[in-house]
Amino acid sequence: MRVLTRALAFALLLLLILLMVLVGRTLMLPSAQSVSTTPLAVTFTQQQVAAMSARLSTAIQHPTLTGEPAAFERFHAFLQQAFPLSHATLRRQTFGHSLLYHWDSGKNCAPTLLLAHQDVVPVSSPQSWQHAPFAGEIEAGYLWGRGTMDDKGSLMAILEAVESLLAQGLSPDCDVWLAFGHDEETGGTQGAARMAAWLLSQGLHFDMVLDEGGMVLPGETLGMESPVALIGIAEKGYISVTLRAEGGAGHSSRPPEQTAIGELARGISLLQDSPRAATLSPPTRLMLEQVAPWQPWAKRLVFANLWLFEPLVIGELASKPDTNALIRTTMAPTMLSAGVKDNVLPSSAEAVINFRLAPGDTQESLLRWLKATLPASVSASIRDGFFAEPSAISSTESAAYRRLSALAGTLPAKPVVAPFLLIAGSDARHYQALSDNVYRFMPVALEREDLARFHGANERLELAQYPVMVSFYAALMRAR
Repeated sequence: MRVLTRALAFALLLLLILLMVLVGRTLMLPSAQSVSTTPLAVTFTQQQVAAMSARLSTAIQHPTLTGEPAAFERFHAFLQQAFPLSHATLRRQTFGHSLLYHWDSGKNCAPTLLLAHQDVVPVSSPQSWQHAPFAGEIEAGYLWGRGTMDDKGSLMAILEAVESLLAQGLSPDCDVWLAFGHDEETGGTQGAARMAAWLLSQGLHFDMVLDEGGMVLPGETLGMESPVALIGIAEKGYISVTLRAEGGAGHSSRPPEQTAIGELARGISLLQDSPRAATLSPPTRLMLEQVAPWQPWAKRLVFANLWLFEPLVIGELASKPDTNALIRTTMAPTMLSAGVKDNVLPSSAEAVINFRLAPGDTQESLLRWLKATLPASVSASIRDGFFAEPSAISSTESAAYRRLSALAGTLPAKPVVAPFLLIAGSDARHYQALSDNVYRFMPVALEREDLARFHGANERLELAQYPVMVSFYAALMRAR
């Protein structure tokens, strides 16, 4: 009895110590500071805003789809007409239909590289749009059209910022380079990759590379009241795999126990039932720790003690598709091919699976997992085409990140700023050798339902936010 009492007392002591550690770590978090109330320095008149909006509308009316060279040529002519000071001052080079600009500051300091892309994705169902996808119509305070968010909005805002600074007789604090790819939506191999290779051959190294990616979202996205500005410090890799199952051809009236299609379906089912292991990669862990001070007490305690509660947090994140993608390599069957007639057994069946590789995963580790998980009757091979390993992870301790996050905090939504893992892809991946500070952020505030507009129907940009985007890029060029 005495031994049991001592054991119970010891257990209670351990529990008390654990509770003290948990509470102590939570109390050691920095307090939730009020967000910045200082607005961006650059402002515009109503007349200037109207002119900028009209130029963006015209840009949307150029359907710059990959494989449509005439559309790019017309778009380039429009840019020269719309931004005369920029084209008279900055040096411009072309790489196919990609555009590379250099603004020489005359100062000896590490330059900044701003990225955006000209190309847009096709419109699969124009009848589901409220306005024609390439009309650039303005209604109800929005500019509607393909490319408003992805990514002509950023491209045009960057050029508007340059033009505005030049009109005021101002120059950047250090050299600024602008790289506008023409094939980001198909991998960037002919645009961004070629420009990055040329910049590397010139011995250039950038203080910061900034591309599209994160944005300002409602705080409820991360369980908090304040909006959050998510700055991508890394992005997932991209690889597509072909699964193939063989079977005996013949008449469908005498089917074998398992057909090629059945074997392929079994293989896909096994993969979906055995997903890649989930983990809190450094970007996701940093995001949770950064937003911890703005959480309710219970969540704050959990986020401050991920060393103990990581399995609980992973389980919660895994319960929703949006957050599940933050913690593991995901797979999505996207293409199927089998059969020639409804009463003929196919001799083979194929499926294409698109994987987005989480940090720490590689092509080799993925292929090992496929071999171990798939039945022997299903083979897996890397599909020809674009491939990328997960990107490097950029620091949140650098002066470049502090400068970028400080500016993000001055946006009208007054957001809390946090790093995150970009689950999609961007041209930024091609520029990793050119900077230690590669970030992904667009200075625009969206609602969660707006995320479906990327590559979807009714893409639009709230016009009130457009001059803010221009101001943000202008301030970034002069922030050092």
